[in-house]
Amino acid sequence: MFSILVDRYGRKSGIYVINLMQGASCIPLFLPASFTSQITLHVMAGVASGGLFTVIPTYIREINNSHRAVFLSLMVVMANAGYMTELIIDLEAMMFVMVGLVAAQFLSLLIMMETPSYLVKVGKTDIAKKNLAELYCLQVDDAAVSKELQTLKDEMDRVFVTKFHCFGILKNPIYRDATKIGVVLYISLVLCGSIAFLDHDKVLAQLKMTFGLEKTLLLSSMFAGSVFCLCIVHFVERKYILTSGFVIMALSTGVLAVYTQADLTVDSLQWVAVASLGVLVFGFGMSWGLPVVIMCEIYNLKIRPTMLGFLYTLSQLLKLIHVTTYQYIEDYMGLYIVMYIFAGVNIYAGVYSMFKIPDLKGKTVRQIERQLKRVPLLHFNVIKV
Repeated sequence: MFSILVDRYGRKSGIYVINLMQGASCIPLFLPASFTSQITLHVMAGVASGGLFTVIPTYIREINNSHRAVFLSLMVVMANAGYMTELIIDLEAMMFVMVGLVAAQFLSLLIMMETPSYLVKVGKTDIAKKNLAELYCLQVDDAAVSKELQTLKDEMDRVFVTKFHCFGILKNPIYRDATKIGVVLYISLVLCGSIAFLDHDKVLAQLKMTFGLEKTLLLSSMFAGSVFCLCIVHFVERKYILTSGFVIMALSTGVLAVYTQADLTVDSLQWVAVASLGVLVFGFGMSWGLPVVIMCEIYNLKIRPTMLGFLYTLSQLLKLIHVTTYQYIEDYMGLYIVMYIFAGVNIYAGVYSMFKIPDLKGKTVRQIERQLKRVPLLHFNVIKV
């Protein structure tokens, strides 16, 4: 829905709708608790979050090119900071904070501008040039503004798609290969084991221990991981960060698998298991926002919202299936076997990220597309074209 909206009416219009949905989702918080109000709250918040991970990344990517990864990663840090508020304020105070933040967002919309990329797409090049000059703090007739505008025009002219829906876009081999990367990354983040290790009570119960600060450990570790990613993403290739995150998760998940093995009682060095849980969540905090960053940089401006919406919808459908079936799988196999499977998923995702994600740092879309080759989902052989 949001992908169609931003394609037809602009990125700024999509953000307006997201803020309206967020504002509407605050209303049930102040109504008497009931089944209807809870369902309404979750539906509105879910729809708003769908726009949050499709429209906002698109807007950020198109409003700032030189520091795009930093600002996209900052969005992940702010999301984790929102989770951290659970540690310092109670539910009632959080409700008022949410209302205040939504109100601040509405005020900020007054100073927002439409992205130059969208304006070029719809043929409003004069307004696009003016917005580019404001973004770069330059004069409208500056050579750098004209060069950037020409780059956007060239990028749009290179899109050879007759029908701008998912199946029409995927007929293009370059976009199909890029989407393969996105599918693997999004699915890997769903199946990396977060459904198990973010449930700290279950993991610590399996470890036969508790220390009273489980929630603080998880939230602070995930926040620290996202901050670490933010600090290095401007200087390090995205694929190296993502690969490191998956390797950290694979190793930590393997340690937890050993400590939760039913027929293997490990009494010594219990702190290693707790430390592994914290390191595991740190690696997840490093990684969970990077697929959005990577796909925002890979896709052409003309198809970016549509394909981000497709990947997000695919990941949420898989997550729904995963959540519905996970408990049955765990009951049948045991937590430690499932942990070994998650470790294998993370190993595969790490190797895939290292060898299949193109270099993105400081690259234009055209330079990135030149690196894309045939990217098989299960094999690592490269077919030269």
